[in-house]
Amino acid sequence: MTEFKIDEEYAIIKEKDTGFWHYSQNGVMMPKKAEKAFKYYSLNINNLDSLMNSYFHLSNPASFNDPFDCNINLLDSPEDIQTINEMTTVKRNNCSNLGVVSMTEIVDNHVMWALYTDNYHGFAIEFKGTEVTVIPSADQTAGGTFVKVIYPKKLVKVKKEYPFAIQYMLTTKLKHWEYENEWRFITTLGPKKDRILHYDPEKVKGLYIGHQMIDNKPSAYRLILSIRARVFPDVPVYVVYPHPNKLELYFEKVLPK
Repeated sequence: MTEFKIDEEYAIIKEKDTGFWHYSQNGVMMPKKAEKAFKYYSLNINNLDSLMNSYFHLSNPASFNDPFDCNINLLDSPEDIQTINEMTTVKRNNCSNLGVVSMTEIVDNHVMWALYTDNYHGFAIEFKGTEVTVIPSADQTAGGTFVKVIYPKKLVKVKKEYPFAIQYMLTTKLKHWEYENEWRFITTLGPKKDRILHYDPEKVKGLYIGHQMIDNKPSAYRLILSIRARVFPDVPVYVVYPHPNKLELYFEKVLPK
């Protein structure tokens, strides 16, 4: 098998040269790289620490806000049905051996600012696309991969033995999440389950701050500017507001002046 049709929009195709499987959309191969990648953060001590020390938290899909994301029911595996039915939790996406970092290609989506930055109280980091240089620990897989998420109109099961089955399970979401335009970095964890993955701060290209932070948490705003001055002093800083005259977001550049 060299191609599997998911629905009328998506298929997954095996490359002749590499043997890797990649998605196509409407007959066109989907990009393997993004020109820009943004990571949204709510305002809390853990996220401030990750900004200061240049690291991602590798999430277990069980913590995602979508219970059908990375769900094992996407795999058609009759021999596992009894095991699934006997699970004592309703969660079907607990992948304790994996770590996932979710990013997006877009920074001007007001829904994502509302959801993922706690109504503009948080911030977002811009990276130079998927050229993020990660620095894995000894307990983490040195590889890992960036891959684009797909959003079929209807979720279909694939046979567990298919060579792309795990990739499909980890990168397929329901259609109504399509606005997120998500990319994921996925890696395997070792026995210590180290979920702190450092990255090269030189790859940071922008810092975006929700306007509510300035209005309601000015000390946090000052702290973030101090972190920026120490960790990536040349990176531009933007404050994100609702545009005063248009129904869109407005990005005011505040640094460098």
